[in-house]
Amino acid sequence: MARAKQTPFMPSGYSDWPIRRCIAEAVNVCRYSPWKAHEWMEEARNRISMQYPFYDDYDNAVDIINRTWRSFEKYQWYDAREFWKRGNVSSPAQYLKRIDEDFS
Repeated sequence: MARAKQTPFMPSGYSDWPIRRCIAEAVNVCRYSPWKAHEWMEEARNRISMQYPFYDDYDNAVDIINRTWRSFEKYQWYDAREFWKRGNVSSPAQYLKRIDEDFS
């Protein structure tokens, strides 16, 4: 009788993204989910330290995300109330802050 091949152990479950991946995914998701981008950038910001000094990557991503959100205002299809809605509550636009803005 044929035997099934033994498969090596494959870990499954929650996998934590590296800081750079979290930042890159936040830049990607900012186009359609501003609150998810806020959440992921906050997660990346909380994990940045002297061991993981990605301050420039974070600040560059903040600039890109904020520029993207500001650029939407010139399009006809853009509805600020709908875009910044969280659940059923519409909020005003909340742009991200760079790390160096907290210390000035």
